[in-house]
Amino acid sequence: MADLSTRYMGLKLKSPIIVASSDFTKSTGQIEKCRDYGAGAVVLKSIFQEEFTAESIRTELESGYPQYAESFDYVEQMIAHRGQEAYLELIREAKKRVDIPVIASINAYSSKGWAEYARHVEEAGADALELNTALLPASPYETSEEIEKRYVDIIKTVKKEVSLPVAMKIGPYFTSVFRIADRMYASGADALVLFNRFYQFDFDIDKISLTYGGFLSTPSEMSNTLRWMALLYGVADGDLAAATGIHSSEGVVKQLLAGATTVQVCSALYKNGLDHLKKMNEGLSDWMDKHGFTSVDAFRGRLSKEKAHYPDEIERLQFMKALLAEGERKGR
Repeated sequence: MADLSTRYMGLKLKSPIIVASSDFTKSTGQIEKCRDYGAGAVVLKSIFQEEFTAESIRTELESGYPQYAESFDYVEQMIAHRGQEAYLELIREAKKRVDIPVIASINAYSSKGWAEYARHVEEAGADALELNTALLPASPYETSEEIEKRYVDIIKTVKKEVSLPVAMKIGPYFTSVFRIADRMYASGADALVLFNRFYQFDFDIDKISLTYGGFLSTPSEMSNTLRWMALLYGVADGDLAAATGIHSSEGVVKQLLAGATTVQVCSALYKNGLDHLKKMNEGLSDWMDKHGFTSVDAFRGRLSKEKAHYPDEIERLQFMKALLAEGERKGR
């Protein structure tokens, strides 16, 4: 029987498959189901930075710009619905009822006004903290160095508050993923989660308005994460978690072969239900048995750049194959 256990940020997991921040991790009942179906850990549904800064922003607006104060009503409604204390209580209850790691999640865009809350998360019993940070470089006046500094400031500020292991979940929009990864680890990150998925952008041409392009990922979206897993493995100074587009045990195997420490799943569970976790674990175990691997460590990173037979070509391999395939197709 294959041993699926692994270690992530120093935590012992019975499986490398983690349920990502989602509706499946917003209540203790759902978290128990995640455990029962074989999740190695859960990342709690994120609490947002706006929930900490709303009061100070409203005070500032009312004193200087009263006409904009109503814009923050939605934030107050969100606070009333869930709230900071309710989130801490979720952590406490989850830790009482499950024996798998419980990872808190804070969605943050800066280091201001909320970092001390991370200490309360630690005191409530969370095993680790994931900082869900995806800064879309949408301003023509903000330099790449300034954007990277915002990430660095967030992780440094939080690490001053807690001794918890901290993971940074980041987006793919960097000139050099190697550089930002190195800076994140140097600033205290214990793991990187690759990659955060931005909400899809679309237009409704009948209503001539902005619309939403879709919530769930597809398996084809896994490719970019797979590439960077293979490139970063053996170079990164901490753990690597794969996210986005992982819908099957085959996807799990691929990410582990590339060098992922763990994988996070979300859309696959919305599409197939929580029992899909069991199928993914069974598929991983069957594949390991078939190929004679008794542990995840025995094959992790086998197809990474570090261990590939022709490491210098891994960046261009798929591009070259695509060109050859297209040439063959046109030659028929």
